[in-house]
Amino acid sequence: MSSDSAAHTVLIADDERDTVDTTAVMLEGSGYRVLRAYSAKEALILLDDHPEIALLVSDIRMPDVDGFDLLRVVRHRFKSLPVVLITGLPVTDDDVVPIGAEILTKPFSYEELTGALSAKLASAGNGAGR
Repeated sequence: MSSDSAAHTVLIADDERDTVDTTAVMLEGSGYRVLRAYSAKEALILLDDHPEIALLVSDIRMPDVDGFDLLRVVRHRFKSLPVVLITGLPVTDDDVVPIGAEILTKPFSYEELTGALSAKLASAGNGAGR
């Protein structure tokens, strides 16, 4: 277990169950506690119910509410919660990308994912996301 991951709870939000489950297994193997959401709405419910969540990993392309909009809501409601966005589709000129959004492209490696999470947690002050 890495010291970066020790005692941190990560929420993964993606409408593709396989992506959520695969990402969760990668993070659990590193010592993170993982909660799983299969929509932006479910992610917001879990964020309300679990103040221990230190970081959100969210897909961009989800039905109803996309990851960019979810990021905007999270920045408003959970001001300092770090967020890493993931996508398997290109970000286009039509997308309104929030300033400072960190985006990993699927498929990402274990090292890319854990490196992005470690950096976000460190910049949030040792994982005190809220």
